[in-house]
Amino acid sequence: MEIFATLGIIFAVTFLIEAFVEYFAGTPMDKIPKLTPYKWLLMYVAIAVSIPISFYYKFDLIALLGSFLEKEIAVSWVGIVLSGLAIGRGSNFLHQFVSKFFPAKS
Repeated sequence: MEIFATLGIIFAVTFLIEAFVEYFAGTPMDKIPKLTPYKWLLMYVAIAVSIPISFYYKFDLIALLGSFLEKEIAVSWVGIVLSGLAIGRGSNFLHQFVSKFFPAKS
């Protein structure tokens, strides 16, 4: 059950990062015409925010998947960076990941 609690926290952090990046960086890019061509940078801003947060909370989706599959994998910086990239990519990406690797049990 701890695995799903951690996944829930990761989802919450993903939504918060996406919302704050859109609010603090995306809104000015929509409102200031000179910044509009640089809206593509938002995904990199989200990644720049999400990787340090992943390190702070030690989010490692690979280790979490290993726990779910009953194969212990130690939390590593590589897993944390990959998790930060996934979190920065947004909630849609994490939803696809969870649906694929954590299917509903019948």
